[in-house]
Amino acid sequence: MALPAKKRLRRGNGRVLAHIALFLVLGIALAVLGGIGAGKLNQITKEYDIVARTDVFKDKAGGVEARVKDILLSHITNASTVNNRIIANKRNAVNKLIDEEARAEVSEEEIILHAVNTYRDRAVEILTSDQNTDGAEKVKAAVDEALPGITSDLIGLADEAEKAITAKDVKGTLSPTSTKNYIIIYYGNALLILGAICLALAAILILLWYKNDEDGRARIGLAIEPFDYLMPFLIGVGVFTLYPMIRVLVMSFQENYHLTGNNLGAATGWGLSNYKFILFGRGSDQFMRSLRNTSLYVLFTVPITAAIAIVVAYLLNQKSKLNALFQTAYFMPMVTTATAVGLVWRWLFNQNSGLINALITFFTRMFGTPENINWLQTGATNHAIPMTVLIIFGIWSSLPFTIILLLSGLQNIDEHLYTVAKVDGSKPMRIFFKITVPLLSPTIGLVLIINSISAFKVYTDVYVLWNGTPESYQMETVAWYIYNNITSNFDGMHSLGIAAAAAMVLFVIIFAFTMLQKLIQRKWVYQ
Repeated sequence: MALPAKKRLRRGNGRVLAHIALFLVLGIALAVLGGIGAGKLNQITKEYDIVARTDVFKDKAGGVEARVKDILLSHITNASTVNNRIIANKRNAVNKLIDEEARAEVSEEEIILHAVNTYRDRAVEILTSDQNTDGAEKVKAAVDEALPGITSDLIGLADEAEKAITAKDVKGTLSPTSTKNYIIIYYGNALLILGAICLALAAILILLWYKNDEDGRARIGLAIEPFDYLMPFLIGVGVFTLYPMIRVLVMSFQENYHLTGNNLGAATGWGLSNYKFILFGRGSDQFMRSLRNTSLYVLFTVPITAAIAIVVAYLLNQKSKLNALFQTAYFMPMVTTATAVGLVWRWLFNQNSGLINALITFFTRMFGTPENINWLQTGATNHAIPMTVLIIFGIWSSLPFTIILLLSGLQNIDEHLYTVAKVDGSKPMRIFFKITVPLLSPTIGLVLIINSISAFKVYTDVYVLWNGTPESYQMETVAWYIYNNITSNFDGMHSLGIAAAAAMVLFVIIFAFTMLQKLIQRKWVYQ
């Protein structure tokens, strides 16, 4: 029912004004927070710059100490006097002097002058005490003559050290737990951008407000209304879906990307090295093995699960007094913890005390001495056995959800079709294949796609069955390979960039496989 004209105008105008106020408040708040974060980041960067510059002056290999030492050694033949009585004796005092004067914002020329003079005066003092007045004068003159060059060189090196420090590098060293106001510092630029966007939207609405009459403003307000209802969903999708996808894509091209240590969020470069590593490099053997295991798991688990689930769902759809009991039994895996169930399955397939081997032994004893099968640990020598265990476990764990979907599809089939078929004398098998399966084909297609995507991402089953180390038995999957690269140390064989590249390859495979399924399903799915 359409709103009255006056009410529609008031509602539209009020919505526009509310959005102008909202965008202004948000924009100003975000801009202020972003400005504070950027300011604090600049302050921290300046502190890092001071430290970098003073480290240049204190550097034993190229700082004040090394340069004065070279001059002293050219005039004093006793090297131990230079190293111990002069340099080592005054090193702590000089370093403390550099730190204190740097914090006091004294000019760097004065800092270098005081540091050089400290070493020079100590040398003159020692030479004078050794009654080497002539040597003391020569050292003093040589140091004073070299002072301008020392100052110029060290300031140049300090400038280079400062240029090497960027705000991005500083952000990488900050800790979320120990850095105060970490969020606004780390995301300061992002907050400024969001604030600018909000203020720009407010400016656009203000401009439209003044350019339109009352009716035009109302139309703008009504046009905005659907986006208000969609905004929570769009924000959630953007933050928790789109941003992670884009970030993983970007990360896959970052070489040696870190999220721990002193190089937090830093990468050594950009390129295709992560993809080359997993497809053709040192990591290709393990990745290709994990891809092979995942593919075998998908190709066996998905169709077998669908076939069994169709039969079970069909039987559960029949009217029976024990239906509730059967449904509870089949749906039990959905409400049990995957880890706990995995531990039970690991016990079932244990070589020495497992129930499976006990049953096999019981039934084969009459044919000779039975041999316990090593179900889980023969991946390197007989890959088929542990893969069979993984497939069986995968079928069992994915059956409940598949049965639920197929059962809902069966319950949507019109009962009159079955009645007409029975009146015509059709037998149950003919009814099943000519009515049930065709009408259930859209649900079957959906089940195949969902289960394929889920099977490509199998991780928990592998982790639990092989106690967190499936690589020891060559039973890795791509999802486990990704996780292992995220959690392992950066040793040249593991990194977040490699994990991101593997994730992108898996994404492309899942996408292509899903598109292929949809293309094939056009030929047999009932429309």
